[in-house]
Amino acid sequence: MIRLQWISHSIKKIILGCCGRLVLLGALAVISPTSAFALYVQIDGVADIKTNFSEGCSSIKDLASQAERQKIDVILFADYARNSMEFGVKPFERIFKNTIPGPSVLDRGVGGYLSEIKENDRQFERTLLIPGVETIPFYFWSGSNYDKNLTAHNWDKHLLVFGMESAQDFEQLPLPNSNFSKKYTEEFLNNFIIVGFIFMVMVGAVYKGYFRKITVPLMLLFALLTLNNHPFQSSPFDPYHGDRGMKPYQNLIDFATAKGALVFWNHMEIDSGISQKGTTVLETLPYPDDLLNTQNYTGFQAVGDKPIRQTDPGQQWDQVLMEYLHGEREHPVWGFGGNDYFCEEQKGDRLGSVRTIFLVRERNNDTVLDAMKSGRMYAVRQADANRLSLDEFVVEDQKAGNQITMGQELVATDFPAVKLKLRSVQGGNKTAQIQIIRNGVLVKGETVSLPYELTWRDVGIDRKEPVYYRIKAMVSPTDYLVSNPIFVKFADNIGVDVAAAPVPVPAPKSAPSPTENFIKNPVMPTAPPVSQPVAPRVASLSGTQTQPARPVPVPTQPRQPPAPAPVPQPSMPPVEMPMMEEPAPQEPPMAELAPGKGLMVMTDGVALKKGPGTVFPNITKLRRGEEVYFVRRTNITFNNRNWLVVKYKNRSGYIWEGVVKWSQPPADPRNAELNPLTREADGQGLN
Repeated sequence: MIRLQWISHSIKKIILGCCGRLVLLGALAVISPTSAFALYVQIDGVADIKTNFSEGCSSIKDLASQAERQKIDVILFADYARNSMEFGVKPFERIFKNTIPGPSVLDRGVGGYLSEIKENDRQFERTLLIPGVETIPFYFWSGSNYDKNLTAHNWDKHLLVFGMESAQDFEQLPLPNSNFSKKYTEEFLNNFIIVGFIFMVMVGAVYKGYFRKITVPLMLLFALLTLNNHPFQSSPFDPYHGDRGMKPYQNLIDFATAKGALVFWNHMEIDSGISQKGTTVLETLPYPDDLLNTQNYTGFQAVGDKPIRQTDPGQQWDQVLMEYLHGEREHPVWGFGGNDYFCEEQKGDRLGSVRTIFLVRERNNDTVLDAMKSGRMYAVRQADANRLSLDEFVVEDQKAGNQITMGQELVATDFPAVKLKLRSVQGGNKTAQIQIIRNGVLVKGETVSLPYELTWRDVGIDRKEPVYYRIKAMVSPTDYLVSNPIFVKFADNIGVDVAAAPVPVPAPKSAPSPTENFIKNPVMPTAPPVSQPVAPRVASLSGTQTQPARPVPVPTQPRQPPAPAPVPQPSMPPVEMPMMEEPAPQEPPMAELAPGKGLMVMTDGVALKKGPGTVFPNITKLRRGEEVYFVRRTNITFNNRNWLVVKYKNRSGYIWEGVVKWSQPPADPRNAELNPLTREADGQGLN
């Protein structure tokens, strides 16, 4: 009877799918054949959803029922693959160990997890169910139980994996404390052979009766060492040798992508780096720069329940996309919306509060995964059911009549024209702030009433180097969307025209607050008066600029800026750089020095923070004369000084460079003059 019910639901899905295709073909017959956006239908998806297979509250079936009631088309599950933590006593850390268990897919059985998702996918007509896992590729220990400061670092640094179909592939994911694997035997074989050989010698000595009071204990010792050093490890990285950098994460990315999976960085800007699992302290600092430090992953969480600064103009996402334009990356990086859902109305969780909208031609699991792989999607944060909808976002070559949408690349013979249509799905009086970002620079912004349509021809480029465009639109901090980029390259035979308007100044590198990352007033690029000779300012793809030509003053009319500022700064002239931007010295003072250089605190009560900003909690307060050790400089600034990542008593944290100086100044006095850390603080401590 159950089997007949499955067959009935499968037939219904096929019929609905065929009807959907007929409706889509009928729609395409009456629209312009060059409308790239109209070739796809939009379907709502929720990603990073936990079930009771790991730490979620609901079953797969209950979540699918809830999604159908809310008219959610796709659920991408992401239960923890392995969620246990181990601390062992060396040199027998794999034998004599304390394990802190946690529910996970590999504990409960990956075969049952995949089959239950597949069975429910057959039963529900509207909602597609796609399996995935959230992985913890690595963590490492510091401190000790004896000193009561045992800490697990990077436990909350996670990667999502979607699109793997084989249970065996899931079981062989390179995770700590996981299943036996033959993949890394070569790396552990030498130690195993040496210890095993000594064990066999001891066995022979005991068998021959040589000094049994000595050889018997040694035989038992080397038997344990042989077992502890077996070569069938689940990961080549253990938690007892400190931080291994990006290697464990790149290793998992390479494994999963080799199996045809999609890999996404998740919640890279966590609010607090300190949490607990049982009685064990967990410390994970925000890791947005890991976008730049890893390769070949598919994307990252661009929209979540909290603001994500990586999507601001000029931040890590734009830096990665520029690397792709420069040929330094093989693939672009896409943004998705992560719901991070465990339980309804617990800690603010709500199914569907963050969604990913997929552009597909058919409603099935394969087309959704293809849209994720290709970047045909945008992410939405919604406070209620009346979410924002990006009904059209294309870039068009008006001369040739070609246009493309998100995740695609246009070969243009003309200045590209950006077209977009934005609305709220249930209507109402909404005002949205819209940004068009080109190559990490805010080039156009408007405050508009919805629904809204725009066609904007970008004549502010030289049509020599490739560009990309992406969109951000915001009604409120809980009602906004972020699109994926569209890429444009230019045909080799284009004649170069002087742009009608100079390229705008790049947005500041500092991370604005959620309400500051959209401009407050419309700004339209305007060409200078004809009587004014202007030398255009050209921005390279790397974000560096040549010095702008000095505009000729016109006494008879108000002063016009030589270039439209991407974000109006009422407290300063539009032609100047943004307030938080500081020209970088020719030789950044810390770039020449290896991590570990000492910094001395210059005032009492300086805060060591859990994140790069005053909004983050304090780790501790430092006294004048105390020493911390430099790790790296961040891109986040305050009063034109950067936040630094430092080490203090084996703990990582953030400190503002305005309150520290080098313990020993650089040898070159010219560098000392350039270095703001060798000057006395302005008297402004961090509270």
